Amino acid sequence: MNTLRCLILSWLVVLVFGAYGQTPEEGGLITAIRISGLKRTKASVAERPLQQFLGQEADHLDKDAVHGAVMDTGILEPLSVEIQEAPDGKGKLLMVEVREKWSLFPLPMVFVGSGRTSFGAFFIDTNAFGLNDKCFIGALYSNSGWMSAAAYIHTPVREGFPGWNLSAAFAQAERSHTDQHNQDLRRFNLDSLRGSAGLSYLLTGQLQASLGLSYEQVLLRETQAPLEAPQSGARVMGIGAELAFRRSRWDGFLLSQESLSGGYTYMAGLQGPSFQVLRLRGIYEKSLFPGFRVNLHTGILYEPGVSLLFESSPGAAQVDILPNAFVARHYGGASVGVEKYLVKTPLGVLSGLLSYQGVYSQGSLLGDQFDHGLAGALSFYLSKLAIPALVLGIAYNIPREYLQGSFSLGMSF
Repeated sequence: MNTLRCLILSWLVVLVFGAYGQTPEEGGLITAIRISGLKRTKASVAERPLQQFLGQEADHLDKDAVHGAVMDTGILEPLSVEIQEAPDGKGKLLMVEVREKWSLFPLPMVFVGSGRTSFGAFFIDTNAFGLNDKCFIGALYSNSGWMSAAAYIHTPVREGFPGWNLSAAFAQAERSHTDQHNQDLRRFNLDSLRGSAGLSYLLTGQLQASLGLSYEQVLLRETQAPLEAPQSGARVMGIGAELAFRRSRWDGFLLSQESLSGGYTYMAGLQGPSFQVLRLRGIYEKSLFPGFRVNLHTGILYEPGVSLLFESSPGAAQVDILPNAFVARHYGGASVGVEKYLVKTPLGVLSGLLSYQGVYSQGSLLGDQFDHGLAGALSFYLSKLAIPALVLGIAYNIPREYLQGSFSLGMSF
């Protein structure tokens, strides 16, 4: 009788779950991915950010997370996300239709402000060879000199297989270091040459490690009216490592991210002192409801022993209330704000941002400083062009009573 009962139960299991050998769990799990709409982009590049959804329950799939993963490539726009039966009848198929953004274009650049005028052009490809690789070459000219730069970044496409990057830049210009009112505290002329190379490894879909080598040389040139100029140039060679985590989510209007990165670099002085660089950057963005989110950005930079020639700009602290020509050895900064979409069009989303920022800095010119203030921005997130955003910003440093504006393309290589 027991044997008969076992046979009946076995027959019922086959009847309920089918003759294809599916287990109760396997029948509802995502087991395959299919991307449609690709023209230039390789299928493996589009599928890589979606591999995190393999093995998930199809009924519990977070489609906003799928949209965020696709948009986080920077080169693809998701059009639809569907679940279908897998072709082999085992599990579910994640079907994603995408549209490729324009990724190959010349980019004219003009900047006017604070007594400085710059203009030039860069040729940019944000999806070179359909691999989501980044490359650019171009030059800028200004009333203080000129610079040229080129770079190629090969994105790692699968775990354990390295990406790589090469870059070079040369500048011949007058360099100014300023205070919080954008008044020159140091001014000198220089020729600078910088080159770098690195490897990056995708440890998981959201965790990446990188190793890098760099070389930088600064030669001082004769200056008609120097101000607190360095006594000599310098040459350094660096070796460093970084670990970075990132994930994204789309709420239908804004792409939010959670990211954390930390790195260490040792800069060996070939001419001049050696020094160390420790950096930490964090971003937490959370949609409270579609089109409205809170933003928290923080940055820490610690450079013991750094030469005054290599002190850093306030971008290391992720704040906007200090002039770009302000420099320091150490920073600790944070920005907290809210962002609301204003208009959504076929070309993209226009949003408004308001934030409060604070930053501690310590440098050779001003010593210990603390600044705080308000910053606002209008950002246009482009849906068809592979540039993250066009940003028009304004910032007010409260204790210094200094107001400044800015414009950027929101690009980083």
